[in-house]
Amino acid sequence: MNKLEIISAWKKLWITDNIIEKIILKITGFSKSQLFLTDEVEEKYIAEITKNYHQLQSGKPIEYILHKAEFYSLDFYIDERVLIPRNDTEVMVDEVLNEISNELNQETKEIGISIIDVWTWSSCIPISIIENSQHIHNCYVIDISKTALEISQKNINKHWFWNKITQVQGDLLSDLLWNKSDFELSHNTIITANLPYIKDNDFDNMDKSVVQNEPALALYWWKKTGFELYERLILECTQLKKIYHLKKLILFIEIGFDQYEYSKEYLEEHWFTPKYYKDNWEIFRCVKVEI
Repeated sequence: MNKLEIISAWKKLWITDNIIEKIILKITGFSKSQLFLTDEVEEKYIAEITKNYHQLQSGKPIEYILHKAEFYSLDFYIDERVLIPRNDTEVMVDEVLNEISNELNQETKEIGISIIDVWTWSSCIPISIIENSQHIHNCYVIDISKTALEISQKNINKHWFWNKITQVQGDLLSDLLWNKSDFELSHNTIITANLPYIKDNDFDNMDKSVVQNEPALALYWWKKTGFELYERLILECTQLKKIYHLKKLILFIEIGFDQYEYSKEYLEEHWFTPKYYKDNWEIFRCVKVEI
């Protein structure tokens, strides 16, 4: 089949040349220069190309087709077992790196900082932090989903951080709270969390493609506010600080577009002073809480 015929057919779906090229390169194994010099695509590749075409037509995200997503200028392996990383989440990485650079003293930087990423999925958040900071002593990535941890491990290996990151399968911070002898935390620890924060079956405020393709376990939690899981996490953070005698524990979380007022009221009622950061859409997306 002629390469230009394939490109012309795909353009009818408003798919960009860049995405078309990425899919053909993935299927054929060509380099960019090989593809440029090729006029005909061999018949053995056409069935897979056609399959991908129909998947895109039906609304399957391009990231799941390519098994690749970009986050914080890094490439991550993903598939349907994990959420697709969003640009809006990058504000959390920005603020963690700012915290490490600007707020923590030189002695702390020399000792190193521990990172805990709760509900890690692809581990794009902690890997991006470690990739951009020399001050991370160690990192624990936690997920309740065994299959999500399989994707996390692929990305840990991909970025060569198996000596820095330890995986934990469990419910929030429960393993660290009950098995203290198995873990080592720096006196200054940062926890990041992008927990499920969408109210059960709140489909009106969600993109159809997300509802149909991304794992429900990563999206929905509880019925009233969607913040209930964060309330549990915050309680466990206060316990963690006491058990490990931490000097400083800072929590960064991502919230939904409609959770600013509720989260602020809840945190202030519990004597915290939250700091909010806006995403690319000027929505309060990331919250910093000093425990």
